[in-house]
Amino acid sequence: MDVAAETDWRRLLERDDVHLVDICTPGDSHAEIAVAALRAGKHVLCEKPLANSVAEAEAMVAAAETARARGRLAMVGFHYRRTPAVALARRMIRDGRIGTLRHVRAGYLQDWPVDPEAPLT
Repeated sequence: MDVAAETDWRRLLERDDVHLVDICTPGDSHAEIAVAALRAGKHVLCEKPLANSVAEAEAMVAAAETARARGRLAMVGFHYRRTPAVALARRMIRDGRIGTLRHVRAGYLQDWPVDPEAPLT
């Protein structure tokens, strides 16, 4: 397998051997890169925040819809949606067990970082 590197994300979009663009840059560049990658026919996985304005979000949706029609996926990295606590909250909301949801503020506490032997991830 050949190994290659690029210092400009625009060059990645020109490459035929790149099929997926994982956007994990600072948030102010997410929309520009995502729209350009989708228009270039790449699959896109974008970290949060997706957009910093309604205009950016609308441009991303339009690009994603066009890309989807061409068989390309646009995805968001929601890391915790499969954790048991989040799955339970979803079921409780879906089943109407907590009434009408108006606002959510949540915290997710983790203890693994206190272990000095834990790998840095």
